Amino acid sequence: MYNFAICFTYFIEMLISYSFFSLIGEKKLKVPICFFVGTVLFLSGALFDIILSNTLWFNALYFTIINIAFSILCFSIKVTRCIFYSILLNIIQTALEFVAINLISIVTNTDITAYNKSFPLLMLGAIISKTLYLFTCIILARFIKKEKTNIKFPIVLYMYPVLAIITLLIILYMCTQFELSNIYQLILSGVAFAIFISIVLLFIFYQKSIEKENIIFVLKNQIEKQDMDINYYNILEKQNEDLRIYAHDTKNHLNAIHNLNTNPEIDEYLNKMISNLKCYSSVCHSGNHMLDVIISKYVTECKMKNINFSFDVYITNLKYVKNNDLVTILSNALDNAIESAEQSSIKTVSIATDHINTYDVITIVNSCDNPPETKGNDLVTTKKDSSIHGLGIKSIQKVFKQYNGDCQWEYDKNSREFTLMISLLSQIK
Repeated sequence: MYNFAICFTYFIEMLISYSFFSLIGEKKLKVPICFFVGTVLFLSGALFDIILSNTLWFNALYFTIINIAFSILCFSIKVTRCIFYSILLNIIQTALEFVAINLISIVTNTDITAYNKSFPLLMLGAIISKTLYLFTCIILARFIKKEKTNIKFPIVLYMYPVLAIITLLIILYMCTQFELSNIYQLILSGVAFAIFISIVLLFIFYQKSIEKENIIFVLKNQIEKQDMDINYYNILEKQNEDLRIYAHDTKNHLNAIHNLNTNPEIDEYLNKMISNLKCYSSVCHSGNHMLDVIISKYVTECKMKNINFSFDVYITNLKYVKNNDLVTILSNALDNAIESAEQSSIKTVSIATDHINTYDVITIVNSCDNPPETKGNDLVTTKKDSSIHGLGIKSIQKVFKQYNGDCQWEYDKNSREFTLMISLLSQIK
């Protein structure tokens, strides 16, 4: 019965490890193969446990090794993360098992050295500790964020889990080799539980640090992208200006030839050429070169994606808005609008500017088949990593606040259109 309990315990630990790692990483192997690999690894640990008569140091070492091997073989997780998580899981399950054993020993007035000899007590302790272990692993898995940076921590941070497991092994040895009173058992249980709590807090700190580093990483990339966008738009503006001049001059030459020509066929050909040149003059003539370039860029992009794009930006040209701020607002807003329109059935995007009271209002409307995700009055990204994605809206908010502005949105279920309205306090006197 004792051997059965040991095998059952290791099998449960395999299921918990599978649940944990499946929540934080993608599977490399099919589920049946993962279960087969896990069963072989963990039951081999049970076999060695039985042969070596529950040697504490071996259990701690082998449990960590089989977790590392299991996670590396079956899941797409970095090796360093597999090692880190496996050590933490070892500490958590050891601490919880120790606390469960001591509490059962105190409640039942049973000597802790006789715990392993009693099948009912062994199963009771396993059920309690593994249940707590399962819930702890599931909760901790929710904190884990996929890291995009090679975040590095001081060596002390990695040494702490090792010191914690050594401390737990010493406590376990003291309890199994010496007859301790209930008071001392409670004190040692408290120490073990404190280690458990500290490891959980370390785990959460570790994941929050990763999340912070990820956000910083994405923000740096976003700033670099914004700088590149500014340079791109500046170059595009110069190219468009040169093209407009060339188109204007060419059109004048063709008109001169047209006036001198008497052949009707040549006249028809020249008229077609002049008509074709009109599209190169400029797509947009708002009076703000940067605004014109941005609009022209998205006109071209929407044509390539078969999206019907329309604009009306002649009432206000937003000249007082800095070029980088204008790029931030319009690029982020239009990128989101086009992404949504691409997934819709109608595929339309429009932008318009207006002057209302003391505010200049930018209105962007796009087709949207499904209502946006919201949290209160705030929009919520539907992408997997919410801590990283959704920064485009935050960038827009940061900019319009600089201009004492506001941002509102609405969704029309009937027309299936999403409307974003950005208002900026007009600085035109």
